[in-house]
Amino acid sequence: MSNYTIRVELKEQTEKKRIELLFTMLENGFSRSVVCERGLTYALPTNEFLYVGNEKIASLMERIVALISGISEEPSVLVTRSAERSWSGLRVVDLE
Repeated sequence: MSNYTIRVELKEQTEKKRIELLFTMLENGFSRSVVCERGLTYALPTNEFLYVGNEKIASLMERIVALISGISEEPSVLVTRSAERSWSGLRVVDLE
């Protein structure tokens, strides 16, 4: 399995479009948080998502664009595969 970080930029983003993007991504297996080695959960920056799966990166990109193309015309999408993550300044969240 591979770990992916996805960044999405919507053209003319509104609060409604941002919420629609959030629910679309969550309903399709993407996450908005990351867990550290100590078990703490951190919220990702706005419009950033994580995905763990067996898809090839190009296939994942195509799926994301298809999922969100109805929300915004020509959305900007960046998908990176990562073996390791490090972060600073993210907010700790309690998902319970």
